[in-house]
Order: sequence, then C-alpha cells, then structure tokens
Amino acid sequence: MFLFDKTETYSYNRLLKEINKRDSYFPLQQTNEIFDYFVNFVKALVCNQSITLIDSDMNPSEIESIDSCQINVPLKIGTTSFATMNDVIKSVMSSKSEITLFTSGTTGQPKKVIHTVSTLTRYVRTGEKYKGQIWAYAYNPTHMAGIQVFFQAFANQNTLVNVFNQSRDEVYQQIENKGITHISATPTFYRLLLPYEKSFSSVIRVTFGGEKSDHHLYESIQRIFPNAKINNVYASTEAGSLFAAKGDAFQIPATIKNLIKVVDDELLIHKSLLGTSDSFHYDDDFYHSGDLIEWINQEDGLFKFKSRKNELINVGGYKVNPGEVESLILDIDGIKQAYVYGKANSILGNVLCADVVLQDNTIVTELDIRQRLEESLQSFKIPRRIKFVERIELTRTGKQKRK
Repeated sequence: MFLFDKTETYSYNRLLKEINKRDSYFPLQQTNEIFDYFVNFVKALVCNQSITLIDSDMNPSEIESIDSCQINVPLKIGTTSFATMNDVIKSVMSSKSEITLFTSGTTGQPKKVIHTVSTLTRYVRTGEKYKGQIWAYAYNPTHMAGIQVFFQAFANQNTLVNVFNQSRDEVYQQIENKGITHISATPTFYRLLLPYEKSFSSVIRVTFGGEKSDHHLYESIQRIFPNAKINNVYASTEAGSLFAAKGDAFQIPATIKNLIKVVDDELLIHKSLLGTSDSFHYDDDFYHSGDLIEWINQEDGLFKFKSRKNELINVGGYKVNPGEVESLILDIDGIKQAYVYGKANSILGNVLCADVVLQDNTIVTELDIRQRLEESLQSFKIPRRIKFVERIELTRTGKQKRK
C-alpha cells in the first residue's frame, strides 16, 4: 500500500498506472488532494521536468515569483511505460529535475529555493531492513521535511498514512488501526499528542525536526511510544538534512566537518551543501543560517541549538531567547503549548509576553507559572504579561509562527 488518506486508500500499483497513463503534468500545481499531488510530483521527476511546489492554501501574492495564471496549467510531456514500481523508483532517484520549494515563513516572507533530487535524497537509506515500514505522514507535502519523508518511504515502497493537520484523537486512531511504525514530525505536533493516556507498541522510531525541543517532551513521548528509538534531525529548506542527534546533542558528520563553521555562535554552512536561491548571501562561500549554537565538545563536533538569531528579543538592553523561556513553561504539568514574544515598549524596547495553552481539564494559574520561572530565570526573562489562549497560530508546516 502506498497511501492512506482519510477514508481513501491508494496502492503502488495504482500509482504506477496513473504515472503511465498521464501524458501531461502541472509544473505549478495547487491541490488539496495529496494522491494527485504525489502522482504529479513523481510524473515530473521520471520525465526530468522542473516542478514548483506550493501549498494548497497559499495565495500567489505571498510569493512574488509565482505567476497565478500558470497555476494548474498542464504541460504535455507524453505517456510513460514503466513495467514495475522498481523501475519508477530507479528513474525518480536518478532524475535531473529541478525542484523549487519555499521556506516555511516562520519568521517572515517565504523564500524560493531550488533543489535537485540528489540534494533532497542525501540521507535516504534503502535496503531490506527498511522494508515494511509504515510512516505517519505528519508534514506538509510541499515543504522540505514532507518531501524527505516521502523520498525515504517511496524509495523502499513503504506505506504513508496522512495525519497532517489531524486532531489528537484522529492521529491515535490512525496509529492503532494502521500499525504505524515510524513518525517524523515537529515538536509542536508531538506536544499536541499530550497528555499521556495510553501507550502504542507498534511505533519503533520517532524523529523530531523543524524546531528546538526539550527533555520533558522526549520523556512524555517515550512513555506514549515505549518501543521507539527517539532521535532529532536538523534540516532546513536551504540545505535539506545535515545533522542527527540523540536527545538535543547534534553531531557534525566527519564527511562535512570542513563545510561547517561557527562564527559568534552562529552556524555557517558551505554553499556546496545548499540548494540555489537568489536570496542567499555568502561570506567566503559560507551561508549564515541564523541558528545559534553552543558547543558541547567542539573537537568531536557535538553541539546544542540555542535559538534563531532573529528570534532574540531585546528587553531593556538584554537579549532574551524565547525558546529558553518556553521550554521552562512547557515543563510545568498541564501546559500543552507556550509562545513567548516581545511587545514593543518605548522604555524597555520590548515587554516580554507569553501565550499559554492548557491541556484539557487542567488548572494552571499565572502565579504558578511565575513562581516556577523565578526558580530558574533572571527577572528580565520572566514575561510581564501571561495570557491563557485556546490555540497558538502555526505555520503551514506545523511549526509555531514567530511574529
């Protein structure tokens, strides 16, 4: 089976027939139908055609380079005659197509980045031990993480179960009914699965990506999936996957050690590891990622992520890392989500604020949060305003949106 999507099922045999039958593709497709999206994507790749991936709900005005008149306009390329899915996969993995995608827009306007199949499949693993896996598809399929999960599953003819934007109960139902073995998702996705009520033994691998996480979340997810190995990956639209970690300590692979620099705590990546984009600016062939790190062991290439450089908040001349504050708030029992941000203030520059979402049937007060934060933080890092809200805005990739 290739894909489970809500009540619909799609086999690899059906995917093969659709690829062979269609004599055209959409260079710029916008659709809510994930199977049609995958058919179009694979058709483009096997025919070595360029393709631009845009979200189903994206307004073309959000991205200047998109011509709305070209969306969902088919281009004739002829039929294909692949005998088996193995032939299709071989053709996809050797494709010369250019794939244009856009950054998530977590902190600003989405930027266009062009990749090749070879850069997107840098860490795809194939072989007998990867057969039979069932993946929870928890990412937007038009973004980097969703593409990489697709390639890993597709290259091994694994099953995808679409759980993107589904509710907590729906996700658990899919895990149980479909026997999901692998989940790769943002920390925000995993937090929405809390609190722990029941364990699921089928899941053997859990991967965190896209945002900074914390030990409290790891421990909670380990209880829900007791048989799972948990790891963390660093990936970006600009570079694809680069580093993996156990817990929150990342390892720079020896093969790319000379292609990574750290200057003033910021991670710099050599252009040979990146896609191409007009928005990239280099410093001696190195790209400023905007990610701030701290070394655990510089000689061994071990480090932790601290924050995004453009997320630091100026409070009275002090730089506050909102992720640090959010992590401590999330350690409080009964809290599902936390978002820390600055609100402009003429005296301090910014006043620190926090929006908090509680788990169902729990009571946590503003005083509870302040008392906990006072145990660990300097006073300027404690939000002046704490507001309890029903939900926190997410990006199209399922990450918390930074204003």
